[in-house]
Amino acid sequence: MPRWEAAIATENPKILYRVVQLLKKLEIKFVICSPTDHRCDHAHIVITGPDDNFEQHERKIEVTEDFDTDFVRIEMMSQLHDLHSPSRAVVGIDPGMTFGVALVIDGIPVYSNSLSSPDSVMILTQQLVNHTKTLFFECQTVVRIGTGSNLYATLLLRSTKNIGTKLPIELVNEHNTTITGGARSDESSAILIAGRSGRHVVDSDMDLEPKEGYVRSLKQFVTKLTRGKISITSKEARAILIGDSALEDLIVQSRS
Repeated sequence: MPRWEAAIATENPKILYRVVQLLKKLEIKFVICSPTDHRCDHAHIVITGPDDNFEQHERKIEVTEDFDTDFVRIEMMSQLHDLHSPSRAVVGIDPGMTFGVALVIDGIPVYSNSLSSPDSVMILTQQLVNHTKTLFFECQTVVRIGTGSNLYATLLLRSTKNIGTKLPIELVNEHNTTITGGARSDESSAILIAGRSGRHVVDSDMDLEPKEGYVRSLKQFVTKLTRGKISITSKEARAILIGDSALEDLIVQSRS
């Protein structure tokens, strides 16, 4: 039984600092030691640098000074849960005023986050798919989006046009996936959405009616998204809803 979940075995101070911050954030129990320290043998994973000459641990994770935090986070969590040749990875998304995003590999949550912008959510989603393919080339990936809020789900679907590649997307009924309360409830809902099969996207899923409720919600969303720096008119909100203008384009224009 490993005594520690992780050992940081590096002489590089920059790597040490960044890895410590990441492990603390993830609440992973760790020990700091030299690459030759026997305590490395009592850790589930060992994080080390390219110049540390550490080779003997079967679960070594080698990182550079500028390592991608999300990639290393997924690699560490996969190793800690003994995910070696997984068959399926799912990115679950809970749309709303804040979007919860989670990556679940073979039923194990290995990443979660919360973002505000539909475009930033889709960029992160593409990155999570790429990270998974890099770690597990043969692993099949799918993206599942909850439909509990038609407005935010549709805004998110429209953002798929901005990422340059086509992702396999399913729309999931959110019944019994909504978790109320808690700072990370949207991330927990995203995990539940990832575990539920959905249906394929059709053209009509991109459509929104300019309902007054949607207009009000969209105006509030833009204000929250820009931290009160930008507000849009009802006319501008309707133009976004019917697809005559894009949400992100409008925000960029308003800032210029």
